[in-house]
Amino acid sequence: MDGRSTLTLVGLSHRTAAVALRERYVVRTEDLGACLTSLCAIPGVGEAYVISTCNRTEVLVLGEHGREVAAAVRAQVFRNLEERQLYVYTDLQALIHFFRVAAGLDSLVVGESEILGQIKRAHEVAQAARTLGPTLQALVQQSLHVGKRVRSETGVGSGTLSVARVGIEMATRVFGALSHTRALVLGAGETGLLVARHLRDQRVLELGFANRTLARAETAAHELGGRAWSLEQAAEPLRSADLVVSCVEADEFALAPQLFDARVLRRRDRPLLVVDLSIPRSVDPAVARLPNVLLYDLDDLARVVRRNQSGRELAVEGTAEILVAELHKFLASRAYASFAPAIAAMRERFEQVRERVLDDVTGARSDPRDVELAHELTKRLLDAALHHLKEGARQTRSEELVDREYQRFLDELSIQDGG
Repeated sequence: MDGRSTLTLVGLSHRTAAVALRERYVVRTEDLGACLTSLCAIPGVGEAYVISTCNRTEVLVLGEHGREVAAAVRAQVFRNLEERQLYVYTDLQALIHFFRVAAGLDSLVVGESEILGQIKRAHEVAQAARTLGPTLQALVQQSLHVGKRVRSETGVGSGTLSVARVGIEMATRVFGALSHTRALVLGAGETGLLVARHLRDQRVLELGFANRTLARAETAAHELGGRAWSLEQAAEPLRSADLVVSCVEADEFALAPQLFDARVLRRRDRPLLVVDLSIPRSVDPAVARLPNVLLYDLDDLARVVRRNQSGRELAVEGTAEILVAELHKFLASRAYASFAPAIAAMRERFEQVRERVLDDVTGARSDPRDVELAHELTKRLLDAALHHLKEGARQTRSEELVDREYQRFLDELSIQDGG
């Protein structure tokens, strides 16, 4: 950030919007490149990055005229949303928020293990679209470092936490041990496979996969054990399933009421539990009205998580020092980067003076040793000057000031969450 440019973050998440609203503003992977390109077409925007997951859609842009840019992002990506359903952060607050996201501190499940992979994949798309400049490139890279550091140095990342695992824990609340449970996973992508591994660890009685592409379901079944069907064949395994976990990315519902046999459902001696981990949702909400069916979506998982979050909140206490130090380091590095033109000019001027002095003192009879000494002196003088510039960059914003801003951010977040 060079003093003229503003870092602006506009987004919505599980904190501000229910799943029925979040699903309307998902940016699909295949649409992400076009979205990034259109963001960079906004007057004043020089860099853009977008992350869109089951729990958030966020836009990061760097450019001039921050307030006008935020309004343009809202109009382009979050059209028709009310202000209370969005958050807009600029500069340091935007950095704080994004580093907290990477650390897993803003997730539905605090410390969940999927967000770093999602940030990395969004970074790869932005690189391919050529919408990352030096500032956002450095920001995303350091956010990945922050996330890894928080997980390795605090208790936030203890255990393998994810929305997928919470979904399975919800199933154990309904059924108890899952060793007598027949489970069907819809979707054989990353989340579906993660769900299946958790189910295998719970020693489910039977495990099945239904996927849009049958070959992928068969691969998952071969790797993790179980049977495979295409999504078009899902009605067959639904007749005997006790637990269905849907992780399908689709434009329409993968599970609708007509796929279920209501007569079979009425004869069941225990409920059929359906957990929808997709966004947009892949299970028609009308499924909940079928006899003997319990349907949970991401909002239901959020309520369970909030009731059982005390241990994770204690672990969060050890993260502030890390985040403040990393924020200060990033701000200092960007301040120093803004000196690049002055440094280049200073280096050139040092070399010009050195050559002039050598000519004046030695003329055409330069001794190799004199030349070597002159180059070494120039290097040391330049290093000393750069050291002072780096120290100046570090003091642009003191670590104490960053810490106060971080604590203020947390206080405002607590008020927004009703804490």
